[in-house]
Amino acid sequence: MPKRCRSASPTDYGVYPSRASLSAGFVRGMYELQKTGSFCDVVLKGSEESSVGIPCHRSVLTVHSEYFRAAFSQDWKESTQQVYRLRNIDSQTLNELVEFVYTLDIRLNGDNVERILIAAQFLQMVAVVRMSWDYVEKHLHLSNCLLVHALASNYHNPNVCDAALSFIRRYFLEFVEGHDFLQMDTQQLMQVIGSDVLDVASEDLVFQAVMRWWEYDRPGRLAHLHTLLQTVRVPFLSVQCQQDYALALTSTSMAVPQSSAEAVGESPGEETKDTIPRQSYMILCVGGRGKDSQRSVAARVDVFSPSIPAVWRLKKLREEVGNAVVMPDSSSLFMFIAGHVMTVQRNSHYTDLRKEWRRLTSMRIWRYSVAYATLNGGIYAVGGYAQDSASMQPLTSVEVYDPNDDSWSVVASLPARRASLALVACEDRLYAFGGENGARDCRTAFCYDPSTNSWSRLANMPTARSECAACVAPSGLIYVVGDLVEPRHSPGCACVDGKLYVLGGYDANEWNSHSSIEVYDEDADRWALHACRLPQPRYGFGCVVMKMKRD
Repeated sequence: MPKRCRSASPTDYGVYPSRASLSAGFVRGMYELQKTGSFCDVVLKGSEESSVGIPCHRSVLTVHSEYFRAAFSQDWKESTQQVYRLRNIDSQTLNELVEFVYTLDIRLNGDNVERILIAAQFLQMVAVVRMSWDYVEKHLHLSNCLLVHALASNYHNPNVCDAALSFIRRYFLEFVEGHDFLQMDTQQLMQVIGSDVLDVASEDLVFQAVMRWWEYDRPGRLAHLHTLLQTVRVPFLSVQCQQDYALALTSTSMAVPQSSAEAVGESPGEETKDTIPRQSYMILCVGGRGKDSQRSVAARVDVFSPSIPAVWRLKKLREEVGNAVVMPDSSSLFMFIAGHVMTVQRNSHYTDLRKEWRRLTSMRIWRYSVAYATLNGGIYAVGGYAQDSASMQPLTSVEVYDPNDDSWSVVASLPARRASLALVACEDRLYAFGGENGARDCRTAFCYDPSTNSWSRLANMPTARSECAACVAPSGLIYVVGDLVEPRHSPGCACVDGKLYVLGGYDANEWNSHSSIEVYDEDADRWALHACRLPQPRYGFGCVVMKMKRD
């Protein structure tokens, strides 16, 4: 009696090829058939008369190309031809596209991506077109961004058009110096310089760029000059550039306006796009102490824009804080907030000024009167007092925060105990100035080199200082500031548009905190009180520069 077939149990398993491995095997098999010419029913040839034929399978070509699907399915003479010549695609490009059809792999580079993209557009190979545009967008460069914009315009790809224009706006200062800038047409230039997010330090640079573009071909471009000048935001030009602007308008045979507001065609006092600054660098004042040591500003963020000029207040913080730093990548708006004046175990960061804060990993040591600075993607916390220290001796320890994995690590300690010191990053180094050693103010200066994880001592400052601030000026010099036009301890300090700004602070003699702002012109070597004031007096606060738009 024959044995019956045993029913399969739910616990019985067999090993079968996966769908992915079957697909890979099929692709590999078809590629081998194509390479050997087996079962091929059409030969493709490129545009050159001497081009070598490429044996293919019609069915495989139609899977990847709408063009071939239409050509081979219609009742045309070409649909039955054994040899099919593509007169607008060269042999090399055709070989690369056929390679993709049979391997699903294509090697794109700067030399071949344009011709492959154009050929894939013609053959309606959607996958190759998508990969080519993706490659182009990811490899934008000053040398190709204008070409990419033209290519995307010709093939009606608005996303890549916008990406190319955004790239030019972001690197506008470098782009203006090149030859491609002079080749821009009027519409392209309008789209770039008319944008609110054009990355320029001052409006003078926009006006100067327009004039350079015009001077390249004065007769041919004179008719467009007036239109381009209207995109310049005249109220934010320097006095000299406003005079040059008036002369440029004269060149266009237009009447010279009597005021900056009229120069952009608006009524005086009316706030329009032309009377609002572009995306610009602004100074954020975060937390700290207020008048008579009150904590009324400890959870407040004020914004000072030197270019408007104006001061306004942002959303209140979730916690009271006493210091802040911002990561160098201003496009991400990553801002780190550390504690309030007496403890820094509360750490938070912002990724967007309209979003909420979140708590980060605490430092290894609770500390206050600590100095912060960013360097090479890390946030350094240097010195300060330990909260539980009975001896009131400053710390020498230094910690660095890594935003990538939300962790703190210890690096080389300061050569001496310091608290209430000034700390600033400059050319891949940290510089620490002054501070107090527990008994008196100090004149010392130290430099930290992360490549060797070591501190070195620099020349002493002429004056002993603590609760001071430091900032790197456009010249590359580091300024350590305290008493200026008004006596200031624990002020904020930042450099914007080539000028040094010192904000707030307090007078140690009268214990009176300030809301005033002072500005230093390095070229004129002159300090002056600024017309703007902070909404409230404050000291011991975080002072950071961020690229923002006024919403």
